[in-house]
Amino acid sequence: MHYAVRLIGTFLLGYLFIKWFPDIEAHQASDVIVELVLHPVEFFAASIVFIFGLIVQGNLLKFEFYYVLRLFKGNIHKELLIVPIHASMIYGLTVFGMWETLFFSFLAVFYGIISLDLSRQGGHHA
Repeated sequence: MHYAVRLIGTFLLGYLFIKWFPDIEAHQASDVIVELVLHPVEFFAASIVFIFGLIVQGNLLKFEFYYVLRLFKGNIHKELLIVPIHASMIYGLTVFGMWETLFFSFLAVFYGIISLDLSRQGGHHA
């Protein structure tokens, strides 16, 4: 049940991040900074939603990695179904904003990898 809430939260927070982030049509760094300064409320709201979404999606990815690791060891779990559902939700977010979704997902994967503890989950010691 809590995985369903995390999946919905990931999609909702990702969608809000994409919609609230100011539209930037500039190609230079100075123009990007000016756009963010001119729209501080949208940028602040998008930043808060991004941080919460990053934490939720990173934790979800961490658990997905553990379930995939257990699958390779021969244990099949019903929780493994969250992997394709999560992938389809991320694909659904690309409809609303490709670059924002890539940024959101890449940093969540990075956060999920950093938070892994393979020695505690039965992995090899470094």
